[in-house]
Amino acid sequence: MKRTLVCAASIVAASIGWTTVQAHHALSANYTEEVGEVEGVVVEVFWANPHVHYYIEVTEADGSTRIWDLESSNLNGMARAGWNRDTIEVGDRIRASGMVGREGRPRLALDRDSLEVLE
Repeated sequence: MKRTLVCAASIVAASIGWTTVQAHHALSANYTEEVGEVEGVVVEVFWANPHVHYYIEVTEADGSTRIWDLESSNLNGMARAGWNRDTIEVGDRIRASGMVGREGRPRLALDRDSLEVLE
């Protein structure tokens, strides 16, 4: 009886954990399938979990400026890719692409491989 209870509890716990992990990574809730590209100056770096964010000031076609949120992966994912807090810094001019935000929100799910620091 005790063994059955422990086994059942383990299965329930594993199921709950798997559901939570899957729900966290629903990019489609925040981003479209459309890929866009932005270029601008980094005004803030948020280097913390759950995801690293780079906020950049982009000059629009009409001359106005807008802050875009470039969302990347978590700290472990960034470190595994060879990135650290100083890879991209405030003041850097960058160009990057990624899936664009839903409902016209100025954000990208950053494709790290596309990011380049400009001179």
